[in-house]
Amino acid sequence: MVTVDEAAAEYFQLVDLIRTSVQGVLDEYTAASRPVPTLDCTNPFAVLNTQGVRDAVRVLEGAYAQLIASIAPAQHVMLNGVDPACINVALTTKVADQLDAGPMPVAELATKSGVDAAKLGRVLRCMAIQHCFTEVEKDVYANNKLSVCLRSSENVSGLLGFVCVYAQSQLYLSDEPPRSSDDVNMGLAHLAQALTRREWIGSSKTNASAYVLAHGQTLFEKATVEVLYPWSAVRDDTTFCDIGGSVGHVSMALLKANPSFRVVVHDLPSVIEEARKVWQREFPEAVDQQSVQLLPLDFVKQRPLPGCNYYYLKHVLHDWPDADCVTILENIRASMTSDGSKLLLHEFTLRDATRQRGTVTAGSAHAPEPLLPNFGAGVLRHHLMDVNMLSTFNSAERTLDDFIRIGQVNAAGFRFVRIWEGGEVTVLEFTVQPVHAFVS
Repeated sequence: MVTVDEAAAEYFQLVDLIRTSVQGVLDEYTAASRPVPTLDCTNPFAVLNTQGVRDAVRVLEGAYAQLIASIAPAQHVMLNGVDPACINVALTTKVADQLDAGPMPVAELATKSGVDAAKLGRVLRCMAIQHCFTEVEKDVYANNKLSVCLRSSENVSGLLGFVCVYAQSQLYLSDEPPRSSDDVNMGLAHLAQALTRREWIGSSKTNASAYVLAHGQTLFEKATVEVLYPWSAVRDDTTFCDIGGSVGHVSMALLKANPSFRVVVHDLPSVIEEARKVWQREFPEAVDQQSVQLLPLDFVKQRPLPGCNYYYLKHVLHDWPDADCVTILENIRASMTSDGSKLLLHEFTLRDATRQRGTVTAGSAHAPEPLLPNFGAGVLRHHLMDVNMLSTFNSAERTLDDFIRIGQVNAAGFRFVRIWEGGEVTVLEFTVQPVHAFVS
């Protein structure tokens, strides 16, 4: 237990972070000579979305959530602020009961619960971001003020279990066809059941997901790459290849900002047919000048256009388990030249909630103390998306170490260069040449 003075010191550190973050946002509006919108504002274009605003909001969200979790009654926080799908998994596996004996590695918790360690670890990581359980060191968890509510001896655990079941039942009450968001939520309601299904333990197949339990079948921001990456420093005749790029709006924005570039958009044939209509309507001069190529591709089975300077994937790999990601990256690597071609992965990048010495990464942002090192609730959406990917596709959002690992498997042979921070998302830069990440 800490003293009142020690607790007060941390609380007021968080208050100072909130005050500083708000002032940072106000400074951005002042610099842009823009009025500050209030909740009554109905003009979506009045809200600034600069890097400075995004950085301040990330700290603000993290500090606010940590302060509320620290001060408010535990039952209040659990019922109002922690993801019910994750709560259901923790209740089903009795993690809080197991942790009564003290901190325990995920592997041991999973063995005692009869579930897959990697998947349980992702759920607990998401909960620790919400300050339910404490990650005392990497992949080792302990009970805290919030998680003790989940012990089977606590009355509130029954209420939390009821809320999870009630939330699941509401997904079935409507006679209307479910919306896609309802489909995903219905899958999340089955996450605990999927994780404890014995024959699925250790599986990364899409048909072994919570979504399949719910539906009986599989389911087939504004930090953009043209802003995040220093394109002014690259050669004028750069060729940019957008793999799985849908109709090509990322490439279109990049080409408009850098008219001397050439862009290639790869996607499935039906998507490319639609892309041709979009480009002819929205950017016909690029089509006329042959600055864009719109080419059909199945990136799991085929290689992209060879010899491009940059190969780019945006929110693609999180849909796929590791083995398929390696195949996708091997196909890209086979098309790359060894004299400077680069790979850019535009993804959520999950961060550790524990501070580790000697792990500063080039370009990576650092959360101010006493926030969790990964900004806590300021990056909660990343971890909720990870749980969504687990539930829906049996895939994952990944850490930097995960991306580096799958990039080095077999014939992929990629080397990590640095992170380009966008607040909400990141661009990870890889090359085929051995390089050393530098400390920024």
